[in-house]
Formats: sequence, C-alpha cells, structure tokens
Amino acid sequence: MSTTDDAPTPGAPGPEARADTTPPVHEEPPAPDATAPADSSEPAGAGPDDDRHDHDRYDDDRHDDNPDDDGRSAEEPGEPAGSPPDDAPSRKSGPQARDAEDRYRAETVSSAAFNEAFNNAMSFGGNAYTLNVGTAKGAELQRIRLDATETARQHQLHRPVEQQERMAETLRDHHLVTLVGPPGSGREGTGTFLLADRCGSDRVAVLHSADADLLQALVAQASRCLKRGEGVLVGLGSRRPGQSTLKALSLLAHEHGAYVVLVVDDTRIDDDLTAPYAFRHRRPEPRQVLDAHLRSALEEHRARCTDRDRCDRARTRRYADAVLDDARMGGKLDAARTIDWITAFARNVVACLHGPEDALDVLLDTPHEDLRSLVRRFLKLSESHDAEGEPSASEAETHHQAVRISYVLGHDLPLSDVLRMGTRLSAEMLRAEYRESAPARPVFELDLDRLVAPGMGIAAEPGSYLTDNPRRARLTDPELMPAVVEVIWHGFGWLRDPLVAWLRALADDRLERIGARAAVIVGQLLRHDFDGVYRDVVKDWARSPSVRDRRYAAMALSVAMADDDPRLTAQVARQVRDWSGSPRPQLQDSAARAYGTQVGTQDVPGTLRALQDLGGRPALDPYASVAYSTAALYLAEGGAAPVGEALGRWIRADDGHLPRHAVRTLLVLGPLAAGPELPSRPTLAHQAMETPGREETLLLLWRRALIDPAHSGQAWQLLRDWLVAADDDEELALFLEKFALRIWPPKDRRALFHLRRWARQLPDARLIARLLRGLGGC
Repeated sequence: MSTTDDAPTPGAPGPEARADTTPPVHEEPPAPDATAPADSSEPAGAGPDDDRHDHDRYDDDRHDDNPDDDGRSAEEPGEPAGSPPDDAPSRKSGPQARDAEDRYRAETVSSAAFNEAFNNAMSFGGNAYTLNVGTAKGAELQRIRLDATETARQHQLHRPVEQQERMAETLRDHHLVTLVGPPGSGREGTGTFLLADRCGSDRVAVLHSADADLLQALVAQASRCLKRGEGVLVGLGSRRPGQSTLKALSLLAHEHGAYVVLVVDDTRIDDDLTAPYAFRHRRPEPRQVLDAHLRSALEEHRARCTDRDRCDRARTRRYADAVLDDARMGGKLDAARTIDWITAFARNVVACLHGPEDALDVLLDTPHEDLRSLVRRFLKLSESHDAEGEPSASEAETHHQAVRISYVLGHDLPLSDVLRMGTRLSAEMLRAEYRESAPARPVFELDLDRLVAPGMGIAAEPGSYLTDNPRRARLTDPELMPAVVEVIWHGFGWLRDPLVAWLRALADDRLERIGARAAVIVGQLLRHDFDGVYRDVVKDWARSPSVRDRRYAAMALSVAMADDDPRLTAQVARQVRDWSGSPRPQLQDSAARAYGTQVGTQDVPGTLRALQDLGGRPALDPYASVAYSTAALYLAEGGAAPVGEALGRWIRADDGHLPRHAVRTLLVLGPLAAGPELPSRPTLAHQAMETPGREETLLLLWRRALIDPAHSGQAWQLLRDWLVAADDDEELALFLEKFALRIWPPKDRRALFHLRRWARQLPDARLIARLLRGLGGC
C-alpha cells in the first residue's frame, strides 16, 4: 500500500468529492433478510431509480453496447433496402426485428434480473458491498465501494512514485490510466490515490470479476458500471489490454464522466507500454513509506494509550527517529518484497514500544524470510510466457535464469562482470539441454532492473549505491550467495554439470576478479560435496602449471574451512598435508599458498614449521608462496612474535633456500605500517625498536636483501621509502640513522651511489642528507 508526505491525524477527512452536475447514485446495502428494498411508488419487480436511468441511457446506445452486435448495419439480410429506418411498426412485425428485440432484451438488465442480482450482494465489513450487475450471458462484475475513511487514510499516507504527476494528468485528460508493475509495488495504493485525488475519497470503487474477459465486459456494460464523478480501480492480472480496447474504454469513461485506473502485472521483458494510457509503476522509496506509516501508527497508538507519561509526543518522535536511524533498518527494507510488508512491519515496530527492552532488537535481528525458500522462488521465476500468459521453456528463459544465478553469485562485482558470467553460464546450460544452437544474441532482451528487481528480496535498493562507478550487483543479504549454491547443488540436479563447467571456464577468464569469485563459489560447493567438487575442480587447479589456478585452489579450501564444520576442517587440513608431502612442485606450492589462508592461521606455530619444511626444498625457490603465506601469518592475531622468531631462524639457515624466503618476506612486509596511530612507521621497524633481539634479525635481513641479485633493486627502493618516512617520525629517524650505518661498512660505494642519487631527487629529505654525511659522501 503506498503512502504520502504527512502523517494523518486520526479521523482527518480525506479529499472531498468533486462537484457533479448530476445527482450522485446511492447504492444501498442489502437488507438483513437478503431482499432488496422496494420502492412503493414502483410496480412490482421494478428496480431502483439508477437502474431506470441506466435503461434510458442504454436504450439510446443499445447498438453500440450490445456484445452480440457484430458491427453490421441496421438493415438485416432479407430486409428491403428501401425500408424507412423509422418505420417502427413494420420492423417489429417481422421475425428478424423480433430477434433483434429479443437480443436487446437479453442484454438489458430487467427489473427482475436487477433485483435478483441485488439480493445476491455481499456485505464487506458494513462499509462496502459487492453488487453483481452482470447478466446470465455476460461476465459477472462485482463492484465494491471502498470505505471513505480508509481511502482518506491511504491518500494521506501515500508516497509519490515516478511519473505520478503525468499519471494524474493522463487520468484527468483521458479518464483512464494503466499502471504496469510487479505485484507488491504499491500499484493499487497509487491507483486509489489518483482516483481519490480526482473524485474524492468517498467515490472510489473496485471492480472485480472471476471471468477472464473482465475488461471486455466493462466496455460492454460501461453504462451500468461507470458512474459520473466516480472512480473505478480494475485489476487485470497479467492480461495486457490492447490499444483499441483502451481507446474504447477511455471514450466510454469520458462519456459517462467516470475515471478508471487499470492495474496490470508486469510479467514480460520485451513489452511496449501502450501510450498514452500506460505507465511503468515502480514502488516508492521504502524508507519514506516506513517513515510515514510508522509515525502515523505511533500517533494512533498515542491517542489510544492510557499511559500518557510514557507515550508523550516527544518520546514517540525520538522512538521513530531511533528506529529509522538504526543501521539494521537498511537491510530490512532492502529485503522487503512488498509495500504491504513495510506497512505491517511499521505496526510491528510500534508494538515494541512498550514491550521488553530487547523486543525491538529481536524484531530487527529476525530474518525477513528463510533464505533458501526465497532463493527457490527467485530461481524458478520465468520471464518467458506463451500466448496464454503461462510460463514456457525457451532459450530466453534459460538465459534469464542464468543471469539471476550470476547476479546473486556475483555480489559486489561490477554489473559488466555479472553479464559476462551470466552469458557463459547460459551457454553451459543450453549445452546441457542438448540444444542444437545457442541464441544468436543472448542478452538482447536483458533488463537487469526487472530480472533482479528491488523488492524481490534479492537485490538491494539502488538508492544507497547510485554513486557506484561502475555499478555493482548488491544483495539484501550476502548470505544469499551460499544459499543459492546449496539450492542449486541439491535442488537443481541437472545444473550440477553446467555449473562445474562454468566455474572451470571462469577460472580462465582474463579478469582475475572473476576467477577469484569462481574460487569462492567452489569453496562453498566443497561444504556440500567435498569429494566430488575436489575431484572435478580443485584437484586440477592444485596441479595446474598456472600460478593463478593454484592460488584459486588454496582460496577454495579456505572458503570451505570458513564454515566452522569440525569434520570439514579436519578434511581440509589433511588435504593440504597431502599436497605438502607430494613430490609434485605444483602441489607443494598449492600447499604453501593454502597455509597463508584460514587453513594456516588457526595454528600459527604449527603452520610455520610446515612452511619451514616446504621452504627448505629447492622446488619452491622460483615461487613467492612461502613469503606471502608467512606475511599473512604475521598479520594474523598473535602471529607477529612467532613469525619474527621464524625469520630469525630462516635468515641464519645454512642452506640457500630459507634465507631467500626470509628476504622475500621482508620485501612483502616492509611497506606495511605499524598501525593507524603510526602511519609512517614500518611494522618491522616498529617491532625492532621495541624488541632488541628483533633488531639483529632485521639487520641480517637487510644485509642479505641489499646484495641478493634477484631482489636488491626492490630492496634499495624499499629502504629509500623507510628513510623518507622517517622525516615525519622523530623516533623512527633516530632509530634508522644508527641502524642504517650498521648495514653498510664505511664509505660503501653502493650505499654512497644510492644516497647521492636520492639526495638529488629529494633535496628536502633530511635523514638521507645526514646519512650521506655520516658515510663521508659529502
């Protein structure tokens, strides 16, 4: 239900009815004995006055309104062409004239038929009733007059939607407007607002029929269903009216002085809205809807509450502000699938006002809906329909489902990546269905805003992400990713093979972020089928000659381990140990990379021993995996001290393998700052300043790094950065001035060369100038 700007005062009047030149039609509810009220001035069986007036009008236009009239002229076959048109006696005497009159009587609601329909009226809460004004041959139409007080409240709470002013202008000029949008987007609320704003809150009705030809019946029976100065809201479901039907209804509504709003479900991708009557309806801003309904509900509660001290106006305003400012509210509103859910949620929030202290927290922390059920419904949606409006299998439908899957699994990736992923998945799905050919243009009909529209519980509202450049896929809840993986793997069995083939293809994508996302998805699949997914994907990645593939294998195992399943954790640890003990260099490298993830951070000392064993082998000399994993352990909680000790052992090792890995670790950790409070101080220097034993290890690391042919260039550049940063940190400058002079022997030619070059490039670098003087360079 849609909403407006100001919260209504309870009992506030709604928009008044427009003045009309004709007396209003009064519809009287049925008597308790289910008999129609009789007028003593009318003969037995006569209907109300409105029915007589409708008969008079209908008599004038009977040839236009008769659904049996197929558009033929008044001259029937067999009638002399020269017969005078006004020769009534001669027309009534012929059999064809009598047939025409019988047809006319069958289509005209007689007094008896009207009374029978009136007696079958249904009461709605005492405020509205349904009147069956159809005939035995036509569709049965039910006309429900909306309660004026509730309509006025809706009018007050309505929040504007896109193009609302144009909708109002179209309704004024054409007496007809069509709102096309997804269910739950507030179309009925917007239609009610437009009609109440035009006709008054007491002159709005809803027209309903169980028959399929509702709109055609309305056109045929317009004189009985459309009342001057009144508005009618008609829901058509997924059936789209044609241009000619809309034109005819617009002319009839204008002729009778009535206003009509049609509500149509938005179910197709490649539709053309029928101008000038139809508008795409998008739901209003959810936060504005919640604000209006929450404050209105609080005002109603305050008016009823007997505890005036706890329910004063200032307290309820503070409560509403606190609720709307809560950080959790964004996620709740993003997950809201309908406007009605938001209005109901506002009432639930008000119910927490006098509840237990944690009542509101419990409400905000409660999941909006079971994620797996939401995913199942989302993935089974079809955007392809046949001529009857029913879902049908097609290449477009397969592609739409592939794009939906890619959107969820591509959370936080640019939409261009999502489309790349979706196109590849679509090709794999079509191949699995044994299609002879793939669609020539698989994305030519694609509209992501409708395939994954906000309000479906999947995509977050775009409001807070409009500044994204590039625009990204955003989910209402990141936990939807593992939910989709689980539902696909266990609920869509035929998708397993296409999904595995798709993930292997993504790993080869030129964009590494897409390959990394494939590794994350594979890791989530490992939680559900470790043996099968490892055999089909991870094993090949771990043995691949590509460094990137081996990194993906380590990442997948880390994601699987993040599930905190003890059995799965033990299985992952065993697998990494198997890699470590393999004679294959690629598997050893994959093990070293896995130790730098959550696989290794759970036991830092044990992992350092495993890395020391791997680093002592010549097979890993070409790779930096040991260094990067050691750096990751250093940054883990409680990892700095054991890593510092391990580096001291490695740099003093007799073989040439571990010292090289230690130097690489220095180069990886060297640029990192000690923390936000010391942004200019390198973390390794900070550790050496606080622990004298670490200073000796750092000295050995620098001496080895500056003379290593493979890393000396990178090491000299890193040292320059340390010396420049020390100009902003006096304590660091004092430490490095003494420390640097210990690295080089006096008048070291390489040191003098680099210091002189840096001094020319950075004439304001104070520490570099002092070191140059200390070495005797000037």
